[in-house]
Amino acid sequence: AVVSTQSTGVLSNGDMFDKTLPEYLLEHDPTLEKTKDCIDLCTKHFMQKAVKECYPGEEVDIIYDWELQAGTRLPIVNMSTAGHAAGLAHYNLPQEITNPPWGEQKMFGCSVSPKYGGWFGYRAVLVFKNIQDDKIEYLAPHDAVESQEQKVRLLKAFNKDWKDPAWRDIIYTDKRYSDEQLEYFNTLPSNRAHLINAILDRHKEGEDDKKEM
Repeated sequence: AVVSTQSTGVLSNGDMFDKTLPEYLLEHDPTLEKTKDCIDLCTKHFMQKAVKECYPGEEVDIIYDWELQAGTRLPIVNMSTAGHAAGLAHYNLPQEITNPPWGEQKMFGCSVSPKYGGWFGYRAVLVFKNIQDDKIEYLAPHDAVESQEQKVRLLKAFNKDWKDPAWRDIIYTDKRYSDEQLEYFNTLPSNRAHLINAILDRHKEGEDDKKEM
């Protein structure tokens, strides 16, 4: 029998940026690690905290979405594939299209969650090293993009310009990214300092207002 190690994927919706990131920024000075992305630092902080609190005594490896294989530019884990295997979101691939209108053009796939549409991001994979089971079953994710026509529209929009959020709206969700979040993700990491400072300043003012009440 094939013995599988228990693992799962972790994703975030728009609340991470709008609620969790400001909490992190208020507690930590983001200028301490200028070379790092604040989302990555925030993710690592809360993931380590959650694993420690929720799985005490378990041996858990956390593999983050930004981690690369040594000496390459390849990720340690393909998060879209892992998320599909974990049943979190269907990974829509060009191979699913019966008569692709793009011919031989190289096309990339994209993930769509049945709950969040395209408005989410994979953050990590948790591997529970001491939990092994030969009866772990693969549960295919729900494919919310049901028709070939929808999939063609999705893949064309994503490959034309992934920064344009149109592809994310292929199905309805009430958990869309805020305009501020879209601006952050569409800005080069080296140019995000003013955005982080604006978030930090706004939430500091909010905390000061609470103290005065």
